[in-house]
Amino acid sequence: MRSSKDIGSRIAFAGVGAAISIVFIVLGYFLSYVSLSCTVLTSIGILLPLSKGYYKEAVLAAVVAGAVGFFIVNIKIVPYLMASGPYVVLTIVLQLKFSDKTWKILLSYILKLGYSALVFWICYSLISVIVVDINKLSFLQTFSPVALYLTLNVVFSLTFLFYDFLLLKGYEFIKERIKKIGRR
Repeated sequence: MRSSKDIGSRIAFAGVGAAISIVFIVLGYFLSYVSLSCTVLTSIGILLPLSKGYYKEAVLAAVVAGAVGFFIVNIKIVPYLMASGPYVVLTIVLQLKFSDKTWKILLSYILKLGYSALVFWICYSLISVIVVDINKLSFLQTFSPVALYLTLNVVFSLTFLFYDFLLLKGYEFIKERIKKIGRR
């Protein structure tokens, strides 16, 4: 049975992680020119409980950050929901479960690429409705619709894999820092 101190520290890690994520969600909303960077940085809050192996608490932090963020920034919470919150928990759990065999690592990357394709499809479908008029980007008009979709999807997937790599390195970095702080 867990002690009350253990439960308290778990909830504290989740609370601090959720607060960090919420700060970056709000910053991304109000500072639109750095919104992509802030969306990436929201994952730091979710990595905090994960670095201690608190998986349920990381899910709690992701849900709380998403819910509170929704009430603050409304529909602009979608990038957080697609690229940070649940994805961070999923990618760390996949990495830890599948890190022992080559075929399992390959399976995890197939799952990540599938998720990337789904996120891209959602973004591609909604982009003309929400933000960009693709007709104004004249160099894109030289592509056929299928070639444009495939080209952008490949670029997006490569960028997403780079983001995934940075997530894993950030997880290792935070985990080491938390260990050093715990030793003091």
